[in-house]
Amino acid sequence: MKKTLLGASALVGIASLSAAPAVAAEAPEISFSGALGYEAVLHDGDMQAAGTGFNITGNEQQSELIWSATGVADNGLEYGAEVQWRWLGGGSAAGGFDEAFMDFSGGFGRAFVGFEDGITDLVAGTAGHSLQVGTWGTDGNNALRHVNFLGLNTKLHYYQSHAALSGDANKIGYSTPSFGGFQAGVSFTPEGNAGQAAGVNNGSLQNNLEVAAGYSNTFGDVSLTVDGAYGIGQDNSIPTVGGDRADVKSYQLGAMIGFAGFSVAGSFLDNDDSSCPDLTPNCDAGDGWNVGAGYSFGPAGVSVMWQEAEDDTDGNGFSDESEIFHAGVSYTIAEGLSTYANYYNFSVENEAGGGAGVATSNDADVLILGSRITF
Repeated sequence: MKKTLLGASALVGIASLSAAPAVAAEAPEISFSGALGYEAVLHDGDMQAAGTGFNITGNEQQSELIWSATGVADNGLEYGAEVQWRWLGGGSAAGGFDEAFMDFSGGFGRAFVGFEDGITDLVAGTAGHSLQVGTWGTDGNNALRHVNFLGLNTKLHYYQSHAALSGDANKIGYSTPSFGGFQAGVSFTPEGNAGQAAGVNNGSLQNNLEVAAGYSNTFGDVSLTVDGAYGIGQDNSIPTVGGDRADVKSYQLGAMIGFAGFSVAGSFLDNDDSSCPDLTPNCDAGDGWNVGAGYSFGPAGVSVMWQEAEDDTDGNGFSDESEIFHAGVSYTIAEGLSTYANYYNFSVENEAGGGAGVATSNDADVLILGSRITF
């Protein structure tokens, strides 16, 4: 109840910013932008399904249309709205709204409400991954595409932080201005799996609170970025073993150092017992780490990343482990036109995933050749 009142009070606060006795100097300016990306994907894996060795597909993470409206009131308040449409992928020709939100900014920072990323993605969570070039990456995005190649049917055993569990669900959030390179923020999501329209208490993930902070600065020719995030929430779904699930509580930390075009980065996450069934006392939602390096020169860039993660969600005392190696190269041919190539090696050890305590494992190699046009 307290969290609900907090969210309602924050909404009133945002509304009061625009309710000041001021009229916008001019009508909001409208802009339109977008991107389209296509990839050829070659796959060889121990458990790949028939017909999945080669495919040409549109990349739904890189194909979208964006409409934006921005304006400035006479009192200096900056306000805006943005709607993003994205192809849904998954073999479907359909698309849908990916994000839709309003924001208000000024000397106080930025406040937003709507179908927007959580503060973990906006303020933190990128330092340990952002040097990767090309597509997919190892930061949790496209996790389902990764595990599809591995023959798994969920994102379990994949390096994924619950700290950003709210995704694009409707939320309210705030981020401070940057003070000497330091920035912090908080966001609250009543329904973690709710889209643009949703009722009250109709989802499994509720009352999700994310806090994040980051620092970015340059010292001569050296750049430094450090960030971290912590997320908590309530998981009200009913586990198959009965009982209740543990609340979500997760954190992640990352850092990146750059010099003369070179970058080195790493990060760590721990999901504690997030969403673990109460009747599975030894359940561990997992932890993981990654380290990588990159180099940019003119219109081109290269990067490599190594990642490991483990969990024991069934609480049997045997950890399920994953290892991922990622290498990429990208080249900007002209303004708005880029091409890239990426290679992945995936390895998963599912210690008791074969049923009746039988361990299973899988290795896969993936080569991706793609291009992207932005406008």
